Amino acid sequence: MRVRTLVIYITIGFVAAVLALVGAQYMTRRNVEELISANENLLDEYRVSSGLSHQADSTSRAALARKMDAVDQSGQRVLRWNLYVIVGVLALLTAVFAIIIGRMKKQAELIGQLNTSERKLKEAVLVKEHFLANMSHEIRTPLNAILGYTNLLQKKKLDADTRLHLGTVQQSGETLLAIVNDILDLSKIESGMMRIERVPFDPGALAHSVGTMFHHRSAEKQVPLIVSLDPGIPATITGDPTRLTQILVNLVSNAFKFTEKGEINLRVTADTGNGDRVNLTFEVTDMGIGIENERLETIFERFKQAEDSTTRQFGGTGLGLSIVRDLVHLQDGHIGVTSQPGQGTSVKVTIPYRIAMVSEVPATDARSDEAHPQRPGLRVLIAEDHIINQGLMMRLMEERGIEGRIAGNGHEAVEMLRNERFDLVFMDIQMPGMDGYTATRTIREELKLQLPIIAMTAHAMEGEKEKCIRLGMDDHIAKPVRESELDRIFAGFSNPAPGSGSLSEAFKVINLDYMREISNGDPAYEKVVTEQFLHLMPRELEALSNAAAKRDPGEIRRIAHGIKTTISIMGLNALLDGPLDVLESETAAAVDIAVSVDQVLTVCKEALGEAGLFYRRFQLDKERLP
Repeated sequence: MRVRTLVIYITIGFVAAVLALVGAQYMTRRNVEELISANENLLDEYRVSSGLSHQADSTSRAALARKMDAVDQSGQRVLRWNLYVIVGVLALLTAVFAIIIGRMKKQAELIGQLNTSERKLKEAVLVKEHFLANMSHEIRTPLNAILGYTNLLQKKKLDADTRLHLGTVQQSGETLLAIVNDILDLSKIESGMMRIERVPFDPGALAHSVGTMFHHRSAEKQVPLIVSLDPGIPATITGDPTRLTQILVNLVSNAFKFTEKGEINLRVTADTGNGDRVNLTFEVTDMGIGIENERLETIFERFKQAEDSTTRQFGGTGLGLSIVRDLVHLQDGHIGVTSQPGQGTSVKVTIPYRIAMVSEVPATDARSDEAHPQRPGLRVLIAEDHIINQGLMMRLMEERGIEGRIAGNGHEAVEMLRNERFDLVFMDIQMPGMDGYTATRTIREELKLQLPIIAMTAHAMEGEKEKCIRLGMDDHIAKPVRESELDRIFAGFSNPAPGSGSLSEAFKVINLDYMREISNGDPAYEKVVTEQFLHLMPRELEALSNAAAKRDPGEIRRIAHGIKTTISIMGLNALLDGPLDVLESETAAAVDIAVSVDQVLTVCKEALGEAGLFYRRFQLDKERLP
């Protein structure tokens, strides 16, 4: 930019110098012409006067000589000035050229240094990501066994002393897991990989569920947790319930940590004065030790707590409130804290949400109240190299009446699938010899099997699930394995046919009713339209992202209109008609457009994953044809 400005200034100066030179030449020419004209007049006068009087001859000749001398001197001065101007312009151009070359050379050097610095930064980020991924795996693998076996032991009849010790082990394991999660969340936030979802949820139910989480802790400390809700809170809003839960759990956990007597209050209020927008305020108030005013500014800083002795007395890494603040800011909210030493602390979080429309509210899914539904006849292969986790998974299978087999690595899993029939595979990712990714590719491409493969990994970095799905797996659960997640996986199966192991079609996003209605049971048509959706949708999403980045409302309206047609075959209109209407509107506010674009991208990307699973079934049917 500076070089461009300098070139403009230099060009202007050069043009001005040339104009001055031309002007000087023009003025000189006029002077010479005037002198010549005067001389000619003198000559005429001389000729006339020569016939009348010879006495003036000598005077006229002298005058003429003086005039000629004046003309010669004027011509000399003009020539000198022309020479000076030319030399000056040439010197100016030489200086300008030298300056431009110098600036361009310096700019090239700076660009080279910037490229080198950027490359080193990318390498450092990659090293950090690998380190965090490996650290996550190494810590979560033993944690999976600790927490898993602890849960199994707590189901047995134990004496009070043993149960107390077991509870301590579980609490310590959960604390260590929370620390690992905090570090991973911090890394995601720093790298910009923390994603904020926008899905419908009930804020009142979420607040009460957070209160339920702390029921045992409240009873242990004899500090009641009181949850109160403003009557004006909407029944359903659109936002990120997972991150909101994380925020509230962190704040309430801090309140319990520093409160020994009194009570803790979680109050939710609403400000609905802006159409379909609502600002929800979540205030957590305790009666604990409090914080001095001069230390309030530091409690949101990473790895810092109010007092140096706090870590020794109460534990913790000092990351919790920093992560809460970052999560609040990622959702366009704000956070504030007030406190008085010895009287307690109040933390207030306000986050803007959109009130969900009726069409966005998902239908409730009736689930069985049975803790572990029995699934006799189901054969499951568990590819896991860690012997303790092998025993844990086998125990979890036995509780559900499932026949489980163990493969110590990916190669063993492939050979067992080559010779035996299984309905489902739990595939660990990091195994010696052949890892889970390679084993999955071999199962899909060499063995031509389409049975469900569930990634089971201690890697918890952002994008791990998407990577597993992209490489041929059907779902993903993270270690430590939660029994609720295990039951969710098994709930996705409904009387699997021998050897097929196909997932039930109760997809979370896409709805195939409309497709089946117009196809009238024609699988060839269903395959074609699914293929078209998988081909067109990524292009339209990329175009929508580019138009949103350029803030081109006309292009956004055009693309949104086209997306409405594309998504209809997958039954996505109920979820996306609302945000697409906003994008098609000529009067939509910029913030509404941004929210709607994000919602369309999120839903459609998940729909592409589910449509891919559905499309693979056509490939399976084709392979089974004689």
